Amino acid sequence: MKKLTFRKHPVEVKATTYRNNGTLALMLTHKNGDFDVVTVNLNSPMQSDSMAFLDTNNYPDIENWIQKNNLGLPMFVTERSGFCTYPLYTLFV
Repeated sequence: MKKLTFRKHPVEVKATTYRNNGTLALMLTHKNGDFDVVTVNLNSPMQSDSMAFLDTNNYPDIENWIQKNNLGLPMFVTERSGFCTYPLYTLFV
C-alpha cells in the first residue's frame, strides 16, 4: 500500500475488488478508518484486474491526482452511466 495525501489528508492507497465481478476497485483509506472508493463499477467488459473507471462524478479532481502520483494512465476510453461519463484508466496498484 502506498501512503499519499488526498485533499490535504494522508491516505493509504489500496487495490481491492468489486464483489459481483472481481474487477479492480481503488480505495483510499484515511487514518480514522474512513475511506473513499475512487472508481466506479460499471460492469463493463473493459474493466479488469488492472483497469477501472475513475469516479469523476464524485471526485472531479481524481484524474489529475492519479496522474500526478503515477498511479495510472488514461486509456482514452469513456463509458456513460446515467448523466455521467467515466474515463477508463490502467492503474498501477
